[in-house]
Amino acid sequence: KSPRPSSSPGSKLEACMAREAAIKTRSTNLNRMATSMLDKFDLIVKRVQDYYVASGKTVAGYDALVAAIATKRAAVLTALTAAQTDVSAFSCTVVDPKGHMTTFQTHMKGVKSALKEYRTAIKNLIVAVRSVVGDEQSDADKSPKPSLSPKPSKSPNANANPNSLRRYAQ
Repeated sequence: KSPRPSSSPGSKLEACMAREAAIKTRSTNLNRMATSMLDKFDLIVKRVQDYYVASGKTVAGYDALVAAIATKRAAVLTALTAAQTDVSAFSCTVVDPKGHMTTFQTHMKGVKSALKEYRTAIKNLIVAVRSVVGDEQSDADKSPKPSLSPKPSKSPNANANPNSLRRYAQ
């Protein structure tokens, strides 16, 4: 076998520059997706808080749950800012472009982890609010409701003439 030719720094730079736009586009799209998820989570939090206020009930530890959500949201924003800074600073002409991409990947893993923790905090709030508000509503749901449709018969041939079925039994 012939030894593999070593790639020169010039060819690595050319290869990087050929992919630079695609790398920046993918990185920007990842940041946009994370920002979109954050916005959706914020909307869910607002809806849960509005539902809680409208219910008039009190949840033990509600303030702690809301504070945990605010803390997790701040962590997402911090990680997202770091990842966005990495994307804007990426260039093939810097000393170590591969190191920049590795840093960006590490920050994006942090964003994903922070989003999962944020989601868990939101779920904890939803469960707490639903456990208090839902108890009253589920009691109302337990009463029987009248049915408008007739009950189906037990057998599809229940109204059939027994004499007409004898011929099949023979």
